[in-house]
Amino acid sequence: MTLTRTWEDHQKLLAELDQQRAEREAREARERQEAEEVSLREQALELAKSPVDLTRYRNERNLMLFPFCSTSKAKRIKSIKYSSADGKRWLEVTANYKYGMAKIWDFDILRFALSKAGEIALKIGYFPSSIEFSGYECLKALGRNPRSGSNVEWIKEGLTRLCLTGYSGNIFRENEKITEIFTLIKASYTDQAGKLERINISFDERLVESVRYSKGLLVIDPNLIREEAGIKKRLLELVAVSIGKESTWTVGLERLQAMCAHEGELRAYPKILIQIQMINRSPLH
Repeated sequence: MTLTRTWEDHQKLLAELDQQRAEREAREARERQEAEEVSLREQALELAKSPVDLTRYRNERNLMLFPFCSTSKAKRIKSIKYSSADGKRWLEVTANYKYGMAKIWDFDILRFALSKAGEIALKIGYFPSSIEFSGYECLKALGRNPRSGSNVEWIKEGLTRLCLTGYSGNIFRENEKITEIFTLIKASYTDQAGKLERINISFDERLVESVRYSKGLLVIDPNLIREEAGIKKRLLELVAVSIGKESTWTVGLERLQAMCAHEGELRAYPKILIQIQMINRSPLH
């Protein structure tokens, strides 16, 4: 009987030692990973302060798929209320009464910021949570005259609308029981004689998590940046993310209008889609 207890105690001790070793190894692995992430984060934030040559324009998948902004050049106050076809995903976009809702052209600033952060992630394997750039750097990358005072003012106004447009829904978490309330970015800028020498954008944690853990950053067509028509700009991105690697995408016009949150007439969509088909050279149904 004594031998049995001794054997059982021995086995229990071995099991405890195994558990302690496993916990120690897991802790050491976490510490190594955290140390590596600290180093990468420091490198990424340092690179984020310097100009970066873009190899591609990029955007976050959810921002491409769902209607996060107005497609109208006129000031929009009316909220956007979107629900997916199955009712499981929903988004409400609320405008600031003074400045209006973020416009799809304002999102070019965000596209540029995400593209620059994406270049850094490709280089060192870590996507920074914030990015810095000058007004000149941003405007040049977007194909706008960087010496134009009106373009500098557009950046200021666009950043204001981007920061003040509010969102609620479950778009990022994919959990229909949870409602989150957020803004996409926080921003600050230094204005030296109207030149916007330093702009800092901090991405919302949902954008950062999507890019880091869900591979949510996608390449977009340069035509989208250059496009001036709001609804066509929206459709270029929506068609690209919806088709993916498939050759076709089937969608009804009413569903398409909901995904664009465009207040124009339905009959204009087929003509625009034909133009996009010619650009993408992909069959649409």
